[in-house]
Amino acid sequence: MMVQEVKTTFDQEPVDIDPSTSAAILVAVQHPDAVEQEVGDSLAELKQLVANIGIETAEAIIVKLPQPHPRFLLGSGKVEEIISRARELGCGFIIFDEELSPAQQRNWEKQSQLCIIDRHEVILEIFADRAFTREASLQVALARLEYSLPRLKRQWTHLSRQRGGARGTRGEGETQLEVDRRVALDRIAKVKRELTKVLSQRATMRKQRASVPLPSGAIVGYTNAGKSSLLNALTHAGVLVENKLFATLDPTTRRLSLENGTEVLLTDTVGFIRRLPHDLVDAFRSTLEETVLADFLIHVVDGSSANRDHEMMVTRQVLEEIGAGTKPVITVLNKMDLSGGVHATTFAGTVEVSALTGAGLDRLLAEIADVVTRAISMEVIDYRFPSARSDLAALVHRTGHVLAKDYVDETIHIRAQVPEKTRNLLEAYQAPRMR
Repeated sequence: MMVQEVKTTFDQEPVDIDPSTSAAILVAVQHPDAVEQEVGDSLAELKQLVANIGIETAEAIIVKLPQPHPRFLLGSGKVEEIISRARELGCGFIIFDEELSPAQQRNWEKQSQLCIIDRHEVILEIFADRAFTREASLQVALARLEYSLPRLKRQWTHLSRQRGGARGTRGEGETQLEVDRRVALDRIAKVKRELTKVLSQRATMRKQRASVPLPSGAIVGYTNAGKSSLLNALTHAGVLVENKLFATLDPTTRRLSLENGTEVLLTDTVGFIRRLPHDLVDAFRSTLEETVLADFLIHVVDGSSANRDHEMMVTRQVLEEIGAGTKPVITVLNKMDLSGGVHATTFAGTVEVSALTGAGLDRLLAEIADVVTRAISMEVIDYRFPSARSDLAALVHRTGHVLAKDYVDETIHIRAQVPEKTRNLLEAYQAPRMR
């Protein structure tokens, strides 16, 4: 534990309940300016997200809302209708594809005597379940604490105590509320201090990588598009691969050797989804920083997905938001072995691959080599290295493209196209142009 054990409503033990109450009614709200198809797609995605925390969807409904109501978000008639339907189906949860205010959440729980959660909390729970490293765990803990702080008066304890969908117990009253609030604020402060230390260590590691003059690429895309599978196929990275949303949250960087001898650093990043909560974007700034700092991007799209157009758009929007929208991009349509033979004729300039079977990877590697050459400022430089410094010659081979090489009087003469990082490191060894 990060702080001493203090019994609070955060620490209630889960209770055993009838498995039927782990079912839920999902509620999506269609505002006047919303497109019905997009609302439906978001609701379908919420169903996937909910399944990842062990809750079965009993029914999913879309409510057209001319204007929001401050107390429940929805009108009182619709509130009673949804609660009645949840009881009829034996549901223990009503889950909104919206972000409810703390007051609205409390009002729904008081009215229904059911556990009411929103899209934000569902995503928090998935992230918590998928966080394995120290950094990811701290980032999730911070996001969850900040989300829970204004909701301490809720009837149900936080889902983190429910272990896959079981309901919690009631709070302990107003006196306990003040204890909970103080403990929560102490935890937030402590997590922030620990996270600062971890981020400092990551910054040091990034600085060390930057000192190695290798071009870098970030693998980005919608969640479950196959980013980790692609990194494994290209570099044998051994990254966790599972067919579920947010299977991995931590950035993993590996070296990729291209046929021309150039080496590239590839980083797998967290997947994007519709309406990713802003506090989680901030919490996972570290993995997104890898995207901003990369020389180029590999945008992986699930070629077998019926929603791939929208998923591509969501990823591009997020890239714009974090300042990576102008970087060179290779668009990769993955999972083409599952596409049923339907090729992406509407996606000009894309590379079709299957990370599972290896189909198309040769073409992708060629595209990476081409993008690296175009994305990085490469100049033709002549070098003179002492014969004992074969490590410097090897550096030129790894990071650039050697055009000519000769050995003259205990000296290694090399003419090569090299990136700026290499030029800066080897400036002292530059020589007049070879004839």
